[in-house]
Amino acid sequence: MTDLVRPLEPAPSPMPLFRSFPHAAIALLAAAAALYAPACAADPGREDRIVIASDPWCPYACNPDSDGADGYMVDLAREILGEAGLTLEYRVVNFQVLRRMAEDGSATLVPGVASDLYGTLVLPDRAQGNSPNAVAVSRLRPFRWTGPDSFAGHRLGVIRDYNYGGALQRYIDSHLSDPDRIEVLSGFGYSHVAQGLRLLEAGRIDLMLDDFNVLRWHLRRSPQLDGLQVVPLDDRADLFIGVAIRNPRAAELTRMLAEGTERLRRSGRLAAILARYGLSDWQNPL
Repeated sequence: MTDLVRPLEPAPSPMPLFRSFPHAAIALLAAAAALYAPACAADPGREDRIVIASDPWCPYACNPDSDGADGYMVDLAREILGEAGLTLEYRVVNFQVLRRMAEDGSATLVPGVASDLYGTLVLPDRAQGNSPNAVAVSRLRPFRWTGPDSFAGHRLGVIRDYNYGGALQRYIDSHLSDPDRIEVLSGFGYSHVAQGLRLLEAGRIDLMLDDFNVLRWHLRRSPQLDGLQVVPLDDRADLFIGVAIRNPRAAELTRMLAEGTERLRRSGRLAAILARYGLSDWQNPL
């Protein structure tokens, strides 16, 4: 990614509060401050609260209202950072809002990323997941992946604004204006995936492109789509919980996530978290 985030401009120097106030006003303000102080002390420190935001992309980051769970990367981050006394606040947003939150730093963590999201994130030294891209396809329509040329003769459903990386993205970009090759899907959360699977089932597209675990999650929860299968593509990639580059604790948080992932792997907690979502450790698959 080549987009760079502009550094924050320095804040203006604050004007002295009591610079031209008479003594009576100073005393009144001091009394008010004393009354307000206990309320401030009772409020948890903002620096101890970490915002993690994502569009729904289960099993990495889910919609708890519909899935009954937050997603394994949210659970993983909560456990790792909780050990350091940090509180995680999870927000479900659409992808466009997510990109803005990563850029302006209002989201500290973004789960399920394979890159720095246009220069807005830094990634831990160790991955929090690994998965290939994949396509959902009818069981009655044989599909064998040998590279992007395998898409020839198929109508491929892709998600608006997603970057699938490498040769896949180059194929999409080169055929984006050809409706016989590319169908662009949009929506919030699961709606684009659900839309794509419905179009696939109806025969209006031939292939639906997304992450292997995401497609498998949806098909497992949709028995009416048992005529579809998931075919992995040969492009496995590490996935991370990215940290906003604007956050002053970015280096510390990425270190905590990397070391915490290995610590939970050794203790067996990582395997237990993954098992809740029907997954196994990508480094130690069952």
